[in-house]
Amino acid sequence: MRFAWLNWIVCGLLGVLLYLGNPGLIEDAENRWLDLLFRHRGAVATDSRVVIVGIDQETLSWGARPMFAWGPVYAELAQAAGQASASVLLFDLIFSPTSEGVLRDHVRSLAEELGEEVSPNLLRAIGFDKPFRAALLKMINSGTRLVLGFAWERNQPVFSDPSLLHIARRENTGYYNISTSRDGVSRSIELFSDNAGDRVLAVSAVAAARLASLSVILPAQAAQHINFRGPRNTFTTLQLKRLLESHRAGESLSDQLAGKIVLVGFTGITDFKATPYGFMPGVELHASIIDNLLNHRFLQRVKPVREMLAIALILLLLLFASLRYPVQSVIAGIVGAIVWVVVSLVGFDGFYLPVARPLLLLLAFVSVSGLIAYRSIYVDRRRVRQIFSRYVSDSVLHQVLASDDRDFMQGKRRQLCIMIADIRGFTTFSEKRDAHEVVKFLNSYFSVVTEIIMRHRGVVDKFLGDGLLAFFNAPVEDGNFADNALKAALEIKAYSDSTEFRAISYGDVLKVGIALHVGDSVFGNIGSTRKTEFTVIGDTVNTCSRMESLNKEFKTSIIVSGKLTELVRQQMDWHFIGKRSIRGKTAEIELYTISDQE
Repeated sequence: MRFAWLNWIVCGLLGVLLYLGNPGLIEDAENRWLDLLFRHRGAVATDSRVVIVGIDQETLSWGARPMFAWGPVYAELAQAAGQASASVLLFDLIFSPTSEGVLRDHVRSLAEELGEEVSPNLLRAIGFDKPFRAALLKMINSGTRLVLGFAWERNQPVFSDPSLLHIARRENTGYYNISTSRDGVSRSIELFSDNAGDRVLAVSAVAAARLASLSVILPAQAAQHINFRGPRNTFTTLQLKRLLESHRAGESLSDQLAGKIVLVGFTGITDFKATPYGFMPGVELHASIIDNLLNHRFLQRVKPVREMLAIALILLLLLFASLRYPVQSVIAGIVGAIVWVVVSLVGFDGFYLPVARPLLLLLAFVSVSGLIAYRSIYVDRRRVRQIFSRYVSDSVLHQVLASDDRDFMQGKRRQLCIMIADIRGFTTFSEKRDAHEVVKFLNSYFSVVTEIIMRHRGVVDKFLGDGLLAFFNAPVEDGNFADNALKAALEIKAYSDSTEFRAISYGDVLKVGIALHVGDSVFGNIGSTRKTEFTVIGDTVNTCSRMESLNKEFKTSIIVSGKLTELVRQQMDWHFIGKRSIRGKTAEIELYTISDQE
C-alpha cells in the first residue's frame, strides 16, 4: 500500500518521544489511571499488627485544652501502651520545642507588670511536657519502642523538639516527609536518603524495623510506589478518648495493642494528604507504608524497558499485518488496546501495568492506518468514477458514489439579519489615488470592519468593491442577533467618524452607509465541486441592497427596516423615515434610522 511507510514513521517517532522524552503530561495521565485502578479495586486486607490511635474532633473537645498542653494526655497514652506491651508507639505529630519556653516567658512578663516575684522553682515547674517525658522513659524501659519523627529536607536542619528526639534516641527517629506528584497527590515514598554518607530513614521504616530486620524488609530502591490498602478507615482505628477512658477504668488494652505498631495522629481535623482515594489523614499513609514494608507489597510497576519491548512487539506485528490486511489490522489494534487495558485493570494489586504510552501508540497506529485505509477506498472510488463516467449520467454516478460533500451542499432557511455597508464618495477617492493607496485603504478598512462584525457574532459573506455583505443568526442560531447586528452597525459608524478612519483615507472625507434588514433567507455552502463558499441568498439580500442606496436620498448613515426594530431588545431612539416601496416589491417597507445618527 502507498503511504504505508507513514505509519512506521509516526509510530517510531511517537515511541521515541514517549519513552525517551518522558513528557510530564503522560505521567499525569498515568497517575490518573493509577488512581482509577485503586478506586476500582477498593479496600483489601491490611496487616493486623498495625493499629491507629486517632485524635478526632470529639477527642479534642474531650481533652478541653490547647494542643501545647496535651503533654499529660500523651503521657497517659504512653503509660497505657507500655502496660499493654505494645511493640512500637509512633507519634505522627511534630512537637514544637518552644511551647514551654513561651509559657514561662509569658508568666515572667505578667509578674513583672504586676510587680510580683516568681520563684525560679515555680518557673521550672511550669509546663506540660515533663509528665510526658517521664512517661516516655518509663514506657521505653518496659520494652515498647518509641518512634518519633521530624520534618526534614536534605541539607536542612530538622524541625521537632530536640529533647523528645533525645529520649527516643537517634536510631528510633525518622522523617515524616512523603513525596507528592506534580498534581499534589501522594503516591510514593522515599524510604531512605543517603546524606553525606549518613543514611536517614523514613519514620515508617524505623517503626517497621521493630517487627522485622531492615535488611529483610527494606527494598534496594529508596523510591517506592505506595500500595494503598483502601480508602479512609481501612486500618483498625481506635479513638484516643475511648482508649484512655478504658485505661482509666482499669480495663486491659492488651488485646488491642499488645505486640502491635501503634500510630498516633490526627484522623479527622487536620494533616490531610491527597491520595488516589481522595484526602486521607497522614497517619493512614504511614500505616499503608508500614504494611507494605512488613509484607513486601509495594506497588510493582512494570519496568519501562519491558513495557517498551512488549508494545514494540505488538506494533511490529500490527504494522506488518497492515501491509496486507489494512482494515483487519485496524480492528486488531483496537482489540489490542482493549486487552491491554483489561490486563491492567484485572491484574492490579501488587502488579501495575501502565497504559498511557501503549494506548497512545496503539491509537496512533489505528488513526494512521484508518486514514491510509480510507484513502485507499477513496482512490478506489475515483477509479470507479473514471470507469463509470463513460456509461452513466452524472446524476446516477453521484447516487452510486454517495458524495461525501452532500451534507455540506444542503442549504438551510432561517430568519437572518442582512447587513450591507457601502462607502460614500469612494469613486471620487479612488480616481485621484494611486492603485496601491486605494488597495491599502480598503485592506485597512475591511480589516477593522470584519473584526467588528465577527466580534458581534456576524459572518462576513463577501466584499463588493468598496462595500460588503454580512449576515447574522447563522450558521449558529443567536437569540440576540438583531441587537448584535445593530451594535455592529453602530460601531462601524463610530469607526467611520473616527480620526483613525480619517488617517487611513489620507484626510479625505468619506462616509459609510449601512442598511439592516430582517427576513427569511437561504444560506449554506453554495457553488460547485471545484469551488464553494458559505453564502446567503434570497429576496432579503436584494431588499437590503436597495435599502442601503436610500441612505444617500435620506442623508442617513444607518437605515433599518421595521422588522429589525421589532426584534431589537435594547432601548433605541428610533426615527421613522416613512414607508417606501422597494423596486421589485409590491408591499411597502417601513424604514427607520436612529435619531442621533441622522
